[in-house]
Amino acid sequence: MSPLGYAFFRAPGPDAVRAAFDAGPALHDPAAAFEVLHPADADPGDVLELLDELVRTRPDADLVDRTVWPSAERPHCFEIPGDPWTTGPWAHQLTAATRDLLATTPARTLLALRPHRRTPPAAALAALAALTPLARRAATAGEHLYYWLAAPPAE
Repeated sequence: MSPLGYAFFRAPGPDAVRAAFDAGPALHDPAAAFEVLHPADADPGDVLELLDELVRTRPDADLVDRTVWPSAERPHCFEIPGDPWTTGPWAHQLTAATRDLLATTPARTLLALRPHRRTPPAAALAALAALTPLARRAATAGEHLYYWLAAPPAE
């Protein structure tokens, strides 16, 4: 398991995410304001790799639409201590195509994904399967899916 906390959640839009994060607790755990999936044992890189493999089936689709947190534009390309772009947490809005593919792709197709022609970890496949109902509820409600990554642990 990754030492970084991460989650997927659904929300009406970027303004709702920013407002909830500005208000406090949701910044450190989106479950304080939104319906969330915390994949328990899957590494976030493995889950994102599976999502990317799924989205590649569409010629014009990207995985991430935009970063919604930090809410400020990244003002530089260098690491500055205390800068939220360096310290996190981060929240990214997944594309509507990603949400819709997750919501409509049969489980057997998801389980057959093989990024880089290798079998992904079982925990990542389980996380992807658990993400499907969240994607369906988001699509039905006209909401977006988000990926949240916690700030790294202090060294």
